[in-house]
Amino acid sequence: MFDFTQGSRLKNFAKAAVVAAAAIVSFAPAATAESPFHTGVWQLNTPEGTRGLVVSDWLVFEDGLPKRWLYRRAGTNDANQFDFFTRTINDSGYTPVGIRVYRTGDNSMKYTLAPKGEDPIEITAERLSIPNFENSCLSVEKKGKRFYGNWTGTSGSKLKKLNVQKSRLTIDGEARKVAIEEVRVGRMGITEDGKPLAFLTDAGGDYAVLQWFKPGVTVEQMRDKDTEILDFASEEIVRNPGGTCDRQIESRLKAMK
Repeated sequence: MFDFTQGSRLKNFAKAAVVAAAAIVSFAPAATAESPFHTGVWQLNTPEGTRGLVVSDWLVFEDGLPKRWLYRRAGTNDANQFDFFTRTINDSGYTPVGIRVYRTGDNSMKYTLAPKGEDPIEITAERLSIPNFENSCLSVEKKGKRFYGNWTGTSGSKLKKLNVQKSRLTIDGEARKVAIEEVRVGRMGITEDGKPLAFLTDAGGDYAVLQWFKPGVTVEQMRDKDTEILDFASEEIVRNPGGTCDRQIESRLKAMK
C-alpha cells in the first residue's frame, strides 16, 4: 500500500490528532446531488513543502487506508465554512481536535486544525482530483451496488475474506444468514435473527468498514439518521479486490508540484 501522506511535522501531528478536511452533515450522508466539496485528492501547502491529502466523503486516509471519521459540527456552518469533530477508527469517542474547512475557490481551500489547549494550525490546499461525484472514485454517492460481492481483508482487519449478499454474510468461509438494508446513503445495516449485527459503511475509494455492534444496539438506533453510534465492538477495513481507486489516487498525487 502506498503512503498518501508522506513525512513532515504535519504527518506526525496528524498521527497524534488528525490531518483532515471535510464537508458532511453529522457524518450522516448529506450528499443528495453531489459529494461534499472536500472529497478527493489534495495538495497541502505546508511550511515543510507540499504533501498529499486524500479524503473520501466521510473519512481521511492515512498510510493508504481510511483512518479518521469526520462529523460536521451542527450550527457552525455556512455556505463556505464547515467545522468538524473527528474520530479514529476503533476509538470510542471524538478526538480532542477541532477542524475548520474554508472554501476559498472552486478547487482550493484552507483548513484549520485546533487541538484542545493549543494554537490553531492553518494550511492551504489545492485540488488534484475531479470534483464530481459521478467521476470521483472517492465519493460514496449513488454507488450502493458495490456493497455486494467479495471483499478482502487489510492491515486494518482481522478477517481475510468477506462476501456480502442480500441474505448472507460469509466471513473466511463461515456463512451467516442475515438481512441487509440501506439505513443511509453509503451505509448498510445488517441484522441477524432480527437483532442488529453490524454496519457495512462505504469508506470511499476501494474500501468499506465493517462496524460490529456491541450488545444492546436496537433496530431503532441502527436506523437513526440523526444520532451517531461511536462505540463499536470493532471496526474492520476491507478492500474491493477489483478496485481501481488506489491507482487513480496514486496518479493524482504524482501531479503535486
